[in-house]
Amino acid sequence: MPEQPSQSSDRFNRACAFLLGLHGLALVVVFPLGPQQTRLWHPGVAGIATLVAAYPLAAVVGGLLARRLKTEPASLRALAILAALALLPSVFSLDYPTFFGARLFGGFIAGFGLVALHRVMPAAIMPAAGRTAARIIAFGLPVCVLAATLMDWRSTFVPLLAGAVALAVVAPDAPAESADEQTAATEAAPAALVATGALAFVSSAYLTILSGFLVRNAGHSELHITAALLTGAGLGVIMPFAVSALRQRLSSFATLGLVLAASACSLASLLVLRAPLPAALAVTLLGCFLAINGARHVALAGLVWPRLTEDQLPVHQTNTHLAHHAGSGIGALIAGCLIHVAPEGGLTGMGSLLGCALGALTLVWAAGLTLSQPTASPAARAASANTRWRVAASLVRSVRTSMTRTPGSPT
Repeated sequence: MPEQPSQSSDRFNRACAFLLGLHGLALVVVFPLGPQQTRLWHPGVAGIATLVAAYPLAAVVGGLLARRLKTEPASLRALAILAALALLPSVFSLDYPTFFGARLFGGFIAGFGLVALHRVMPAAIMPAAGRTAARIIAFGLPVCVLAATLMDWRSTFVPLLAGAVALAVVAPDAPAESADEQTAATEAAPAALVATGALAFVSSAYLTILSGFLVRNAGHSELHITAALLTGAGLGVIMPFAVSALRQRLSSFATLGLVLAASACSLASLLVLRAPLPAALAVTLLGCFLAINGARHVALAGLVWPRLTEDQLPVHQTNTHLAHHAGSGIGALIAGCLIHVAPEGGLTGMGSLLGCALGALTLVWAAGLTLSQPTASPAARAASANTRWRVAASLVRSVRTSMTRTPGSPT
């Protein structure tokens, strides 16, 4: 009998992680579909980028509105139904305009769902739920893209919709201990939001166009996109262990710096995709890029999580996901502006995109440097603020005195 509450709590925690993974898949599932969209609609790079950016930017709007309205947390079953409702229009879209509208609608609804999910999810399980969701995204994305390649682009969303409907049927009720009021907590690490948004910017900017370079420039089939995604998922399994091993020998900031350096090297290596390339090398390059993407977020989490209390986790996670979606949308739009179709039919502009990505990684490093500083106590922060106020007031008085002093008066 005493084991029953623990089993119920464990089922609920796994369901929360599964729903979080579905939300992540719904965001990224369109990124590798550029070749399919080009074959069907010929929207151009800008059209593809706009389609990719629609969902995350709409999710930011929906999430901010949900926070503004301060709606009460719904049950997990209701949130799964909401996720299914967000995916349904994409399954029945007919062409580019209807699909674009479906992504806007789905993103807006998903923004509401993410905010509510973080209010329902127990704060103590959020780090583990994030790791589980990352694995669901990594291994679920190749399945969805393979379905789009072998069948129809709309079939990409069928596994996601089926997962949301299944969760709505079997979702357990929240255990009593997870229903604590968590909405009054404040954000503790704003620099982490800057770093998260910058990392999402880099990932989104490249994922929006990499499948196009693989097919149009490197000269491979759409099936190789799935192979690259599977390679990235496989390599990504070992990345958390590698980051943890680094963190045992180095500081969290040094670990983040090394991972960012590896990310910069990975980004630079992708420049070779501008020309024909052997399939094994192209797939390996993309797989390494995807795996290092995950490692960057793991390294950043190792710097951020120790600074947060359990009361701060729900609000922090909500803000982090909104920052991630904002960075994803902006990154896709930037890629659409910088990447163009060359006269011979390939894509060009990767060098300009690399420059933007390196700038974003530098911003992440600077945010990590800020996060690595010791956290001052509230009393110390108040004393520092009081000191800055007294210095500023003294400076204003000095300027005012110098302006009112008559010419020729003694100094």
